[in-house]
Amino acid sequence: MYVRKIGNRWYYTINEIDRQGVRHKHEHFGGFTRIDAEKAYRQAVAEQDKTGAYFEPSSMTFADFLQEWLEKYAQHYLKPNTIDAYDADIRNHIVPTFGTWALRELTTAALQDWILELKDQYAKSTVKSIMSCLRSSLRWAVANRRYLLTNPMDNVKLPPYRTAPKKPAVFTAEAVQAIFEKFPAGRPIHMPCVLAYYTGMRLGECLALTWDNVDMKAHTLCISGTSYDKKGLPKITDTKTLSSARTITFGSKLFAELKAQKLWQDKNRFQYGQFYREDPQHKFVCTMDDGRQMTSNNMKYFNMWCKEQFPGTSFHSFRHTHATMLIEHGLPLDYVSKRLGHSSIYTTANVYDTITDKREKAAVDAMEQFL
Repeated sequence: MYVRKIGNRWYYTINEIDRQGVRHKHEHFGGFTRIDAEKAYRQAVAEQDKTGAYFEPSSMTFADFLQEWLEKYAQHYLKPNTIDAYDADIRNHIVPTFGTWALRELTTAALQDWILELKDQYAKSTVKSIMSCLRSSLRWAVANRRYLLTNPMDNVKLPPYRTAPKKPAVFTAEAVQAIFEKFPAGRPIHMPCVLAYYTGMRLGECLALTWDNVDMKAHTLCISGTSYDKKGLPKITDTKTLSSARTITFGSKLFAELKAQKLWQDKNRFQYGQFYREDPQHKFVCTMDDGRQMTSNNMKYFNMWCKEQFPGTSFHSFRHTHATMLIEHGLPLDYVSKRLGHSSIYTTANVYDTITDKREKAAVDAMEQFL
Protein backbone atom coordinates (compact mmCIF):
# COMPACT_ATOMS: atom_id res chain seq x y z
CA MET A 1 0.00 0.00 0.00
CA TYR A 2 1.36 3.41 -0.97
CA VAL A 3 -0.23 6.61 0.32
CA ARG A 4 1.17 10.11 0.45
CA LYS A 5 0.19 13.58 1.57
CA ILE A 6 0.07 16.53 -0.83
CA GLY A 7 -0.88 19.78 0.87
CA ASN A 8 -3.70 18.95 3.24
CA ARG A 9 -4.93 15.97 1.22
CA TRP A 10 -3.95 12.29 1.18
CA TYR A 11 -3.68 10.19 -1.97
CA TYR A 12 -3.36 6.45 -2.58
CA THR A 13 -1.81 4.59 -5.50
CA ILE A 14 -3.25 1.41 -6.97
CA ASN A 15 -1.87 -0.79 -9.77
CA GLU A 16 -3.83 -2.32 -12.63
CA ILE A 17 -2.75 -4.78 -15.28
CA ASP A 18 -4.62 -4.30 -18.54
CA ARG A 19 -5.58 -7.01 -21.06
CA GLN A 20 -2.19 -6.73 -22.76
CA GLY A 21 -0.41 -7.42 -19.47
CA VAL A 22 0.84 -3.85 -19.09
CA ARG A 23 0.92 -2.50 -15.54
CA HIS A 24 -0.62 0.97 -14.90
CA LYS A 25 -0.46 3.11 -11.79
CA HIS A 26 -3.43 5.18 -10.67
CA GLU A 27 -3.09 7.82 -7.97
CA HIS A 28 -6.30 9.17 -6.49
CA PHE A 29 -7.54 11.39 -3.72
CA GLY A 30 -8.27 9.31 -0.62
CA GLY A 31 -9.36 11.88 1.96
CA PHE A 32 -8.04 14.44 4.40
CA THR A 33 -6.36 11.93 6.73
CA ARG A 34 -4.03 8.96 6.28
CA ILE A 35 -6.72 6.67 7.69
CA ASP A 36 -9.22 7.85 5.04
CA ALA A 37 -6.70 7.26 2.26
CA GLU A 38 -5.87 3.76 3.51
CA LYS A 39 -9.57 2.92 3.74
CA ALA A 40 -10.17 4.21 0.19
CA TYR A 41 -7.24 2.10 -1.02
CA ARG A 42 -8.66 -1.09 0.57
CA GLN A 43 -12.08 -0.41 -0.98
CA ALA A 44 -10.53 0.09 -4.42
CA VAL A 45 -8.52 -3.15 -4.12
CA ALA A 46 -11.59 -5.07 -2.94
CA GLU A 47 -13.58 -3.82 -5.92
CA GLN A 48 -10.73 -4.72 -8.24
CA ASP A 49 -10.61 -8.25 -6.83
CA LYS A 50 -14.38 -8.53 -7.13
CA THR A 51 -14.78 -7.31 -10.71
CA GLY A 52 -11.31 -7.89 -12.16
CA ALA A 53 -11.09 -4.25 -13.19
CA TYR A 54 -10.01 -1.04 -11.51
CA PHE A 55 -12.91 1.15 -10.42
CA GLU A 56 -12.44 4.81 -11.32
CA PRO A 57 -14.46 7.10 -9.00
CA SER A 58 -16.16 9.89 -10.93
CA SER A 59 -14.47 13.26 -11.36
CA MET A 60 -17.80 14.91 -12.17
CA THR A 61 -18.42 17.98 -10.03
CA PHE A 62 -20.98 17.58 -7.28
CA ALA A 63 -23.04 20.47 -8.74
CA ASP A 64 -23.31 18.73 -12.13
CA PHE A 65 -24.17 15.44 -10.48
CA LEU A 66 -26.94 16.99 -8.36
CA GLN A 67 -28.48 18.52 -11.48
CA GLU A 68 -28.46 15.08 -13.13
CA TRP A 69 -30.00 13.52 -10.00
CA LEU A 70 -32.80 16.10 -9.94
CA GLU A 71 -33.59 15.53 -13.62
CA LYS A 72 -33.25 11.75 -13.83
CA TYR A 73 -34.41 10.65 -10.38
CA ALA A 74 -36.10 13.31 -8.26
CA GLN A 75 -38.46 14.56 -10.98
CA HIS A 76 -39.73 11.03 -11.59
CA TYR A 77 -39.87 9.48 -8.12
CA LEU A 78 -40.33 12.23 -5.52
CA LYS A 79 -43.36 14.32 -4.62
CA PRO A 80 -43.48 17.96 -5.82
CA ASN A 81 -43.10 19.46 -2.35
CA THR A 82 -40.10 17.21 -1.63
CA ILE A 83 -38.48 18.26 -4.92
CA ASP A 84 -39.00 21.93 -4.01
CA ALA A 85 -37.40 21.40 -0.59
CA TYR A 86 -34.40 19.50 -2.01
CA ASP A 87 -33.95 22.04 -4.81
CA ALA A 88 -33.78 24.83 -2.20
CA ASP A 89 -31.31 22.81 -0.10
CA ILE A 90 -29.09 22.30 -3.14
CA ARG A 91 -29.17 25.94 -4.32
CA ASN A 92 -28.87 27.61 -0.93
CA HIS A 93 -26.61 25.25 1.00
CA ILE A 94 -25.01 22.28 -0.77
CA VAL A 95 -23.75 23.79 -4.04
CA PRO A 96 -22.26 26.94 -2.46
CA THR A 97 -20.14 24.68 -0.23
CA PHE A 98 -19.43 21.53 -2.27
CA GLY A 99 -20.51 22.44 -5.80
CA THR A 100 -17.00 22.57 -7.26
CA TRP A 101 -15.81 19.40 -5.51
CA ALA A 102 -15.43 16.26 -7.61
CA LEU A 103 -17.65 13.40 -6.47
CA ARG A 104 -14.59 11.32 -5.63
CA GLU A 105 -13.38 14.06 -3.28
CA LEU A 106 -16.42 13.87 -1.00
CA THR A 107 -15.63 12.15 2.28
CA THR A 108 -17.61 11.23 5.36
CA ALA A 109 -15.35 13.42 7.49
CA ALA A 110 -15.83 16.52 5.32
CA LEU A 111 -19.60 16.10 5.23
CA GLN A 112 -19.84 15.41 8.97
CA ASP A 113 -17.77 18.49 9.83
CA TRP A 114 -20.00 20.62 7.63
CA ILE A 115 -23.16 19.26 9.25
CA LEU A 116 -21.72 20.16 12.66
CA GLU A 117 -21.19 23.72 11.42
CA LEU A 118 -24.77 23.92 10.16
CA LYS A 119 -26.12 22.99 13.59
CA ASP A 120 -25.08 26.39 14.96
CA GLN A 121 -26.74 28.25 12.10
CA TYR A 122 -29.99 26.46 11.26
CA ALA A 123 -32.94 24.71 12.87
CA LYS A 124 -32.95 20.94 13.27
CA SER A 125 -35.59 20.50 10.55
CA THR A 126 -33.43 22.40 8.03
CA VAL A 127 -30.32 20.33 8.77
CA LYS A 128 -32.34 17.09 8.58
CA SER A 129 -33.67 18.10 5.16
CA ILE A 130 -30.15 18.85 3.88
CA MET A 131 -28.89 15.51 5.20
CA SER A 132 -31.80 13.67 3.60
CA CYS A 133 -31.06 15.31 0.24
CA LEU A 134 -27.37 14.40 0.47
CA ARG A 135 -28.01 10.83 1.57
CA SER A 136 -30.62 10.16 -1.14
CA SER A 137 -28.61 11.69 -3.99
CA LEU A 138 -25.34 9.96 -3.06
CA ARG A 139 -27.14 6.62 -2.61
CA TRP A 140 -28.26 7.00 -6.25
CA ALA A 141 -24.66 7.82 -7.24
CA VAL A 142 -23.56 4.46 -5.80
CA ALA A 143 -26.42 2.11 -6.61
CA ASN A 144 -27.70 3.47 -9.93
CA ARG A 145 -24.92 5.43 -11.64
CA ARG A 146 -21.87 3.64 -10.21
CA TYR A 147 -20.06 6.96 -9.84
CA LEU A 148 -18.84 5.98 -6.36
CA LEU A 149 -18.12 2.73 -4.53
CA THR A 150 -19.65 3.78 -1.21
CA ASN A 151 -21.98 6.48 0.05
CA PRO A 152 -19.96 9.03 2.06
CA MET A 153 -23.18 9.99 3.90
CA ASP A 154 -23.72 6.50 5.34
CA ASN A 155 -22.01 7.27 8.64
CA VAL A 156 -22.79 11.00 8.91
CA LYS A 157 -24.86 11.63 12.03
CA LEU A 158 -27.26 14.42 12.92
CA PRO A 159 -25.78 16.26 15.94
CA PRO A 160 -27.97 16.43 19.04
CA TYR A 161 -30.04 19.58 19.55
CA ARG A 162 -30.18 20.32 23.29
CA THR A 163 -33.33 22.37 23.10
CA ALA A 164 -36.85 21.75 24.32
CA PRO A 165 -39.23 20.60 21.57
CA LYS A 166 -41.13 23.47 20.02
CA LYS A 167 -44.72 23.54 21.19
CA PRO A 168 -47.17 23.63 18.26
CA ALA A 169 -48.91 27.00 17.88
CA VAL A 170 -52.65 26.69 18.52
CA PHE A 171 -55.55 29.13 18.35
CA THR A 172 -57.38 30.03 21.53
CA ALA A 173 -61.18 29.99 21.58
CA GLU A 174 -61.11 33.79 21.36
CA ALA A 175 -58.78 33.66 18.36
CA VAL A 176 -61.04 31.19 16.53
CA GLN A 177 -64.03 33.46 17.17
CA ALA A 178 -62.10 36.48 15.86
CA ILE A 179 -61.06 34.56 12.73
CA PHE A 180 -64.59 33.56 11.80
CA GLU A 181 -65.82 37.09 12.45
CA LYS A 182 -63.13 38.44 10.13
CA PHE A 183 -63.75 35.74 7.49
CA PRO A 184 -67.47 34.84 7.71
CA ALA A 185 -69.44 32.49 5.48
CA GLY A 186 -69.69 33.90 1.98
CA ARG A 187 -65.99 34.76 1.77
CA PRO A 188 -63.75 32.27 -0.06
CA ILE A 189 -61.24 32.06 2.82
CA HIS A 190 -63.96 30.90 5.20
CA MET A 191 -64.37 27.36 3.86
CA PRO A 192 -60.73 26.18 4.07
CA CYS A 193 -60.60 27.54 7.64
CA VAL A 194 -63.76 25.68 8.58
CA LEU A 195 -62.55 22.41 7.10
CA ALA A 196 -59.18 22.63 8.85
CA TYR A 197 -60.73 23.59 12.20
CA TYR A 198 -63.32 20.80 12.27
CA THR A 199 -61.21 18.04 10.68
CA GLY A 200 -57.50 18.87 11.07
CA MET A 201 -56.98 18.70 7.29
CA ARG A 202 -53.86 20.19 5.72
CA LEU A 203 -54.26 23.21 3.44
CA GLY A 204 -53.46 21.20 0.29
CA GLU A 205 -56.06 18.60 1.29
CA CYS A 206 -58.70 21.29 1.83
CA LEU A 207 -58.02 22.87 -1.57
CA ALA A 208 -58.13 19.47 -3.32
CA LEU A 209 -61.41 18.34 -1.74
CA THR A 210 -64.22 17.82 -4.27
CA TRP A 211 -67.94 17.38 -3.66
CA ASP A 212 -67.88 13.78 -4.87
CA ASN A 213 -65.61 13.03 -1.91
CA VAL A 214 -68.13 14.48 0.54
CA ASP A 215 -70.87 12.13 1.75
CA MET A 216 -73.50 14.35 3.34
CA LYS A 217 -75.60 11.35 4.39
CA ALA A 218 -72.81 9.45 6.11
CA HIS A 219 -71.14 12.66 7.33
CA THR A 220 -67.73 11.67 5.96
CA LEU A 221 -64.97 13.27 3.89
CA CYS A 222 -62.66 11.14 1.74
CA ILE A 223 -59.12 12.53 1.49
CA SER A 224 -57.60 11.15 -1.72
CA GLY A 225 -55.19 13.85 -2.87
CA THR A 226 -53.57 17.21 -2.22
CA SER A 227 -53.34 20.39 -4.28
CA TYR A 228 -49.93 21.52 -5.54
CA ASP A 229 -49.71 24.99 -7.10
CA LYS A 230 -46.21 26.34 -6.48
CA LYS A 231 -45.20 26.03 -10.13
CA GLY A 232 -47.78 26.74 -12.82
CA LEU A 233 -51.44 25.82 -12.66
CA PRO A 234 -52.72 23.89 -9.63
CA LYS A 235 -52.80 20.12 -9.96
CA ILE A 236 -54.01 17.30 -7.74
CA THR A 237 -51.22 14.99 -6.60
CA ASP A 238 -51.07 11.97 -4.32
CA THR A 239 -51.44 12.54 -0.60
CA LYS A 240 -48.36 13.32 1.49
CA THR A 241 -48.08 9.68 2.64
CA LEU A 242 -50.14 6.53 2.13
CA SER A 243 -51.72 7.00 5.56
CA SER A 244 -52.76 10.54 4.58
CA ALA A 245 -55.39 8.97 2.32
CA ARG A 246 -58.19 8.56 4.83
CA THR A 247 -61.87 9.02 5.62
CA ILE A 248 -62.84 11.65 8.20
CA THR A 249 -66.15 11.73 10.01
CA PHE A 250 -67.70 15.13 10.74
CA GLY A 251 -70.54 16.43 12.89
CA SER A 252 -73.56 18.68 12.56
CA LYS A 253 -71.60 21.98 12.65
CA LEU A 254 -69.47 21.15 9.63
CA PHE A 255 -72.54 19.63 7.95
CA ALA A 256 -74.28 23.02 8.21
CA GLU A 257 -71.18 24.81 6.88
CA LEU A 258 -70.92 22.47 3.87
CA LYS A 259 -74.62 22.86 3.13
CA ALA A 260 -74.26 26.67 3.22
CA GLN A 261 -71.20 26.45 0.95
CA LYS A 262 -73.16 24.50 -1.65
CA LEU A 263 -75.92 27.11 -1.62
CA TRP A 264 -73.33 29.91 -1.92
CA GLN A 265 -71.76 28.22 -4.95
CA ASP A 266 -75.19 27.66 -6.57
CA LYS A 267 -76.01 31.34 -6.05
CA ASN A 268 -72.70 32.44 -7.59
CA ARG A 269 -73.11 30.02 -10.49
CA PHE A 270 -76.48 31.64 -11.29
CA GLN A 271 -75.21 35.22 -10.88
CA TYR A 272 -72.03 34.78 -12.93
CA GLY A 273 -73.77 32.73 -15.62
CA GLN A 274 -71.42 31.99 -18.52
CA PHE A 275 -68.59 33.75 -16.67
CA TYR A 276 -68.62 31.23 -13.83
CA ARG A 277 -65.22 29.54 -14.17
CA GLU A 278 -65.88 26.17 -12.59
CA ASP A 279 -63.44 23.33 -13.28
CA PRO A 280 -65.19 21.04 -15.81
CA GLN A 281 -63.64 17.89 -14.32
CA HIS A 282 -63.63 18.63 -10.58
CA LYS A 283 -66.34 20.23 -8.44
CA PHE A 284 -64.18 21.74 -5.72
CA VAL A 285 -65.55 22.53 -2.29
CA CYS A 286 -63.23 25.52 -1.82
CA THR A 287 -63.70 28.04 -4.63
CA MET A 288 -63.45 31.73 -5.36
CA ASP A 289 -66.59 33.79 -6.01
CA ASP A 290 -66.38 33.09 -9.75
CA GLY A 291 -66.00 29.32 -9.32
CA ARG A 292 -62.22 29.04 -9.76
CA GLN A 293 -60.39 26.55 -7.57
CA MET A 294 -58.69 28.23 -4.64
CA THR A 295 -54.88 28.10 -4.46
CA SER A 296 -52.35 28.61 -1.70
CA ASN A 297 -51.83 32.16 -3.00
CA ASN A 298 -55.42 32.95 -2.06
CA MET A 299 -54.58 32.08 1.55
CA LYS A 300 -51.51 34.31 1.83
CA TYR A 301 -53.54 37.23 3.15
CA PHE A 302 -54.96 34.99 5.86
CA ASN A 303 -51.47 33.99 7.01
CA MET A 304 -50.29 37.60 7.02
CA TRP A 305 -53.33 38.65 9.05
CA CYS A 306 -52.82 35.75 11.48
CA LYS A 307 -49.18 36.60 12.12
CA GLU A 308 -50.15 40.19 12.85
CA GLN A 309 -53.11 39.36 15.10
CA PHE A 310 -51.84 36.12 16.70
CA PRO A 311 -48.00 36.01 16.41
CA GLY A 312 -46.52 32.60 15.67
CA THR A 313 -49.67 31.20 14.08
CA SER A 314 -50.64 30.37 10.51
CA PHE A 315 -53.27 28.38 8.65
CA HIS A 316 -51.56 25.18 9.83
CA SER A 317 -52.38 26.20 13.40
CA PHE A 318 -55.95 25.00 12.74
CA ARG A 319 -54.53 21.47 12.42
CA HIS A 320 -52.58 21.86 15.66
CA THR A 321 -55.65 23.28 17.38
CA HIS A 322 -57.85 20.40 16.22
CA ALA A 323 -55.36 17.76 17.42
CA THR A 324 -54.75 19.49 20.76
CA MET A 325 -58.47 19.80 21.48
CA LEU A 326 -59.04 16.11 20.72
CA ILE A 327 -56.21 15.07 23.04
CA GLU A 328 -57.33 17.43 25.82
CA HIS A 329 -60.82 15.95 25.69
CA GLY A 330 -59.49 12.44 26.21
CA LEU A 331 -59.54 10.94 22.71
CA PRO A 332 -56.92 8.17 22.30
CA LEU A 333 -53.68 9.10 20.60
CA ASP A 334 -54.06 6.33 17.99
CA TYR A 335 -57.44 7.78 16.94
CA VAL A 336 -56.00 11.29 16.67
CA SER A 337 -53.09 9.92 14.62
CA LYS A 338 -55.40 8.20 12.12
CA ARG A 339 -57.68 11.23 11.87
CA LEU A 340 -54.72 13.48 11.06
CA GLY A 341 -53.30 10.98 8.58
CA HIS A 342 -49.96 10.53 10.30
CA SER A 343 -47.83 7.61 9.13
CA SER A 344 -47.07 6.63 12.72
CA ILE A 345 -48.54 7.20 16.17
CA TYR A 346 -45.01 8.23 17.21
CA THR A 347 -45.27 11.26 14.92
CA THR A 348 -48.45 12.33 16.70
CA ALA A 349 -46.90 11.72 20.11
CA ASN A 350 -43.77 13.72 19.28
CA VAL A 351 -45.73 16.71 18.01
CA TYR A 352 -48.84 16.87 20.16
CA ASP A 353 -48.46 14.77 23.29
CA THR A 354 -47.30 17.70 25.41
CA ILE A 355 -48.71 18.62 28.79
CA THR A 356 -51.17 21.46 28.25
CA ASP A 357 -52.44 23.63 31.10
CA LYS A 358 -55.82 21.92 30.87
CA ARG A 359 -54.35 18.41 31.10
CA GLU A 360 -52.04 19.50 33.91
CA LYS A 361 -54.99 20.78 35.95
CA ALA A 362 -56.96 17.59 35.29
CA ALA A 363 -53.97 15.50 36.45
CA VAL A 364 -53.60 17.55 39.64
CA ASP A 365 -57.33 17.25 40.39
CA ALA A 366 -57.13 13.48 39.88
CA MET A 367 -54.10 13.17 42.16
CA GLU A 368 -55.90 15.12 44.87
CA GLN A 369 -58.49 12.37 44.92
CA PHE A 370 -56.18 9.43 45.48
CA LEU A 371 -52.99 10.77 47.05
